[in-house]
Amino acid sequence: MALLISLVRNNMRLTLSATVLSVLAAAACPAAELGRWDAAQPAKAQGIRLERAVDSPWRIEPQAGAAVARLTPSADYYTRTAYLLSLEKAAPGKVWLVLEFLDRGYGLINLSPGLAETRQWGVARVNSGRVRRAVFQFDKAPPARIRVEGLDYLRAATLSDQQPALEPAPLVDPAVRFTIHSERVSTASGDSASPDHIADALAGLRNQLPLVRAMGFNGVETYVRWGYVERTRGAYDWRYYDAILDEIEKHGLQWFPMLLAGSGYALPAWLHDSKDNIGFECLEHGIKHDTQTIFHPFQTEYASRFIAEFGRHYRQRKSLLGIRLGPSGDYGEAQYPAKGPGYGFKESHTHIGYWAADPHAKADFRRYLQKQYGEIAKLNAAWSGKFESFDQVQTFLPETALTRRQRIDFADWYMGAMSDWCEKWAIWSRQALPETSIHQSSGGWGPVQIGTDYSYQARSMSKVHGGIRLTNEGDDFPDNFTITRMANSAARFYGIPTGYEPGGFGSKRGVMARLYNAVTTGAVHLFYYLGNLTSNDQSIDAWLRHSKLLDQRAKPLIDVAAFYPDTALKLDDEVVRYRWGSIYFSVARTLREQLDFDYASEQMILDGALPRYKVLLFLWGSVTERPVLERIDAWVRNGGTLVFAPRPRGIPTTVEGDTSIARRWLEGDTGKGRVIQWHGDLVPARSYSTFVRDLVLKTPGVQPAIRAALEMRKPDSVFWSVLENGKLMLLNFGDDAATVRLASGKSLTIPPYEIAVE
Repeated sequence: MALLISLVRNNMRLTLSATVLSVLAAAACPAAELGRWDAAQPAKAQGIRLERAVDSPWRIEPQAGAAVARLTPSADYYTRTAYLLSLEKAAPGKVWLVLEFLDRGYGLINLSPGLAETRQWGVARVNSGRVRRAVFQFDKAPPARIRVEGLDYLRAATLSDQQPALEPAPLVDPAVRFTIHSERVSTASGDSASPDHIADALAGLRNQLPLVRAMGFNGVETYVRWGYVERTRGAYDWRYYDAILDEIEKHGLQWFPMLLAGSGYALPAWLHDSKDNIGFECLEHGIKHDTQTIFHPFQTEYASRFIAEFGRHYRQRKSLLGIRLGPSGDYGEAQYPAKGPGYGFKESHTHIGYWAADPHAKADFRRYLQKQYGEIAKLNAAWSGKFESFDQVQTFLPETALTRRQRIDFADWYMGAMSDWCEKWAIWSRQALPETSIHQSSGGWGPVQIGTDYSYQARSMSKVHGGIRLTNEGDDFPDNFTITRMANSAARFYGIPTGYEPGGFGSKRGVMARLYNAVTTGAVHLFYYLGNLTSNDQSIDAWLRHSKLLDQRAKPLIDVAAFYPDTALKLDDEVVRYRWGSIYFSVARTLREQLDFDYASEQMILDGALPRYKVLLFLWGSVTERPVLERIDAWVRNGGTLVFAPRPRGIPTTVEGDTSIARRWLEGDTGKGRVIQWHGDLVPARSYSTFVRDLVLKTPGVQPAIRAALEMRKPDSVFWSVLENGKLMLLNFGDDAATVRLASGKSLTIPPYEIAVE
């Protein structure tokens, strides 16, 4: 053996890597088996036993001419079945575990305790139909018990002290082929590495991208962190991301990176340690966060340069599917800090609050007010203030405001500043990448503290022909609807594409809920973390059976809008205090059980959105700006139907307390339209939502397809959308099969958490 290695080294002039040499050594000298379990002879197992994990039944059965252990997948959305390997004696030193399996179905073989990506090979199951081997390297004695998830057909398990041949997962044709373009993006674990650990990044891509490709995805997202490319001030080094993109291209996929510059963990060391490191500072505690304040002029300098350099380096790469913008926030969202990490991913003081205490923010607030009011006397009148000059004005916690106008002024400035910053990013990106798909990252659920104005961002992105990716979906469809519908309504009104991203964990429930949301809103972009599909036993199968629905996606037909109370939220911020339990969201969630509807923000109304709808509903919040109320009045007089509930917030009024428009409505002065008061309780909202359904059925001009959908009989767990392409999409978001009787008399039965098309 020593002679063989010597000859190889002489002939190849030391050009072979240590990995190649070890493979040659393994081929010349059979590996010494330390243990083996074989499905063909389980009774003769030596050193390895295949045990039965809790709730993980398996049986030996013949498959493809040989015996295999067949694991029954879990029927629970939140647990996984697994093989449990028991190693009878510890093996000293480096050893390799080889799992020989029949490659049927799709998944990712995962060990627990886990191993680094560089210590795994061939772990993607891509339905090749072949007998394959997944190899795992332990640099020291492996644990006595190893849990194996993501593997259906196990043929044999071997433990060896010699490295076996390493077999990459094959590249197969995608299981789902799409005929209409969409951006179907997922992740691979290489994104968590750094330029100092390029091998880890490439190993993660090598291990997981064969599965990403096989499931029909066409894009791979990684973060592009400013601190990774400008490690020395003024010098850009793109070799790390070049290597990542090269690996993505090898797998026949495209890149959809997110550009990050301001977030704390994306900063280069030279900035973090310099005088130019000016982080957001919270009003609540006066403590700084590593995420850079958007009010410091230097951020414009470095962010614009970073984007320009990225465009210069990558704009000609055909494998660039698109980019996502990361202008601020915890993870690059178009928002203020909420709960994310600081520099170096270390814990940092962060919370949902008001990040406006730094000197640059205060100066910007004063400039904003001086432009708004011109004279300090006018500001004092609006605020009940006693300022002698604008220089005396400070940022403040909104709940301490003395007047409604003072609080709204702060909220308008605070949210507007983030909107303006995000628009700058969009403009810089379009200049750097004239032909590339660009998405803004909009997260949160609408509170002032988060700072995301969905309507403004949609209108802003339309200027650069870009889109919005919502980063806030979860595992529940009604919740997803309530917190994404404002952005999606605005995006469709302003004519820009949308996309969706989960905020974290996703089971089959979330996979199907998010797919349905994308299909029924005409979204061009759909993103899943790979773990959303691989971390449970049902998601991949559900995706493969239903993802082709993306080719049938279209914008929805909508006749009803819920007034989105921008001003009322700025005055009360109800959605922060109660979050998902807010009155607005609670009513919207229940109303969605009866019909599909949009949100109409105040900005959309001012820009002319109301003629799109037959009915406008006030779900919560009665205070708005006078021009908005005047637009609603004009729409009513032209034939619109308005519904409001005076309890508990009162009748619609202006910020200054003028109720004259609503009083005229109550006296019957509504022109060609009508105004209806709902005198019942809004929460619980089922009686209200039934009332709205019956009202819409009786409203003249409602589109026939919507009327037919309203007339169907269904359980509350079934949601419907009528699309512009004539399709009726139904989602059963319930634990039991649901029967739906259509207006035509036809009946459909829909399995739990599945989609039906009529």
